[in-house]
Amino acid sequence: MDNHSSDMVEFGPRTHVLVTGGAGFVGSALADLLLARNCRVTVIDDLSNGSLRNLPDGDPRLTIRTFRVGDPAYDAAVREEVGLADAVFHLASPIGVQRAHKERFAVTSGILESGCSIVEACRLHRRPLLYTSSSEVYGSGRDRPITESDPVVTDLRPRWGYAAAKAAVEHLVAGLFFDLGIPTWIVRPFNMAGPRQRSATGLVLPAFVNAALRGEPLVVHDDGEQRRAFLHVADAAEGLLLVMQCRSLRGRPVNLGGSEAVQIGNLAKMVVEATQTNAPIVMKPSSAVYGEKFAVTYDRVPDTSLLTTMTGWRPLRGTMQTILDCIEHMRAERVIA
Repeated sequence: MDNHSSDMVEFGPRTHVLVTGGAGFVGSALADLLLARNCRVTVIDDLSNGSLRNLPDGDPRLTIRTFRVGDPAYDAAVREEVGLADAVFHLASPIGVQRAHKERFAVTSGILESGCSIVEACRLHRRPLLYTSSSEVYGSGRDRPITESDPVVTDLRPRWGYAAAKAAVEHLVAGLFFDLGIPTWIVRPFNMAGPRQRSATGLVLPAFVNAALRGEPLVVHDDGEQRRAFLHVADAAEGLLLVMQCRSLRGRPVNLGGSEAVQIGNLAKMVVEATQTNAPIVMKPSSAVYGEKFAVTYDRVPDTSLLTTMTGWRPLRGTMQTILDCIEHMRAERVIA
């Protein structure tokens, strides 16, 4: 492969990959996978959500840059790192429903600024780009598996600023491919979970595990019957690589998620059982937690048949394995601390 060829992305000893948000939960799993395939990897992360402990210490194939993508002071550095890379994964993003709801301006502008910075650098150097969007773009969900052709949200309630910004960057990424011929891929992840996920983000599985390990109440919102499909982060990382190696998926959104639909109330029970604790489960209206203007999501389960048909990808780890790996990691983190 010509190292800067835009025809096909390969992952091996001759490939240099840039991962924004690479010290985070998903980004570090992706970095691990790329290093296992003998790629050279550069990570850019401002460490607001990530941690250097998530990355292998002293690996000569790994370069770590600690600044925020989207900060104008570092635009030149972003362009330089993109120019040195053969492929780019843009994962850096604010995370957490609570933050999206309460800090609409900061979250929305952060997504747009980082997305524009990466898109412009990839346009300048004509580098292949995979962008991780979000299942949040589908809004409150459906009573059936969600397909890529389902409409995206346009609601102006605070939570959906995150979704609107993600969708806007999708258009820029698609434009790189359809208007300029630069290979791009758009992935919409659903409820990725597992080791290295932080409870401070407010994401449901680590929040439940953290509460159970402390013997504190697991707070289930509303009736607890809302369904999600959780995907182990290792399966997610494999999916990201397969998407970027598929020519037929260029320039179009692709769902990435688990295949087991779980009610959140049942998830809480599974966590209590797996942690072997007596932590109580309590029910609270989401409006009591977030306020009356909070946009509630009901069933949000992906249809991943496009990804499976085009690449053969399937998740190898189920919900219980994901829960157990999250518990094991959080217990180990407590011992280290």
